[in-house]
Amino acid sequence: MTRTAILGTGAYAPERVLTNADLEKMVETSDAWITERTGIKERRIAAPGEVTSDMAVKAAIRALEMAHTRADELDLIVMGTVSPDMPMPSSAVAVQAKLGAKKAFAFDLSAACAGSIYGMSIADQYIRTGTIKRALVIGAELLSRVVDWTDRNTCVLFGDAAGAMVLGPSDAFWGSSSMPTATRRTSSPSPAGAACIRSRPRCWRRSRTRSR
Repeated sequence: MTRTAILGTGAYAPERVLTNADLEKMVETSDAWITERTGIKERRIAAPGEVTSDMAVKAAIRALEMAHTRADELDLIVMGTVSPDMPMPSSAVAVQAKLGAKKAFAFDLSAACAGSIYGMSIADQYIRTGTIKRALVIGAELLSRVVDWTDRNTCVLFGDAAGAMVLGPSDAFWGSSSMPTATRRTSSPSPAGAACIRSRPRCWRRSRTRSR
């Protein structure tokens, strides 16, 4: 039975850091208030002119490098985002063009926090049926430009970043015959988690085996 495996991951976060101390100067809040309720200490803010697809491409390049996959080998690009570059065409199409993934079909998925999980599930169906061999699943948000920075209840929660995964078929023991099942065993990589997986992929695979 063909299984779907995560072959590579990548993440990107903009350089500018907005700390809780910075927010104290913008709205009536405090580091203690934010930390107690969210655990967040800082968030990243995209540079002027930087758009969602730009962040997605940087994360995707890192995922492709880890997966030893060329962009022109991709068959599918699914991008989970609620903050696309524009209403249409989709940001996934922009990523396709910027990467040079000429044979991949691409579309956006608007599911907020669950976008990456739904994207993985969609890619999984295509891979397990043999329709495609390589899929790029991206979760990217540029929310700093839509957040109300005068609302202390919401502005402390959001920032800008992107994470990406390359999926493909595998007969290895750590592959999954059902991607939703795999996501129950281990979380999909966050930007921080993806960096950890890049540095210690063998540990990640062993942890998946122990969690079965």
